Amino acid sequence: MPTTTAYDRGAVVLLPFPFSDQSSPKVRPAIVASPAYPSDDLLVVAVSSVAGILRPGEFSIQVWREAGLIHPSFVKRAIASVSASLIRKHLGRLREDDLYPLDDSLRLWLGL
Repeated sequence: MPTTTAYDRGAVVLLPFPFSDQSSPKVRPAIVASPAYPSDDLLVVAVSSVAGILRPGEFSIQVWREAGLIHPSFVKRAIASVSASLIRKHLGRLREDDLYPLDDSLRLWLGL
């Protein structure tokens, strides 16, 4: 069933994000990298409050409170295509200052 809510690029949402081995999902924040057009699927990037060792393209979200996050958070190199109907909550939105590094990261990760 199509969603009735539109999620724009930069929206921060809460959803069951799949592990890379597809073993199970974990409910976590994610950033909408590409809106649901022309289908109901969104391209999303994982957000984590655990920095660990940041790999190339991973970065800290500078204005994390305004993005609706409750902890300092990091964009991680985990990209998924998910149905917008899986979104449990809209948390906020990235500011432009945090969208620029996201664009750079996507170019790096996708070889664009």
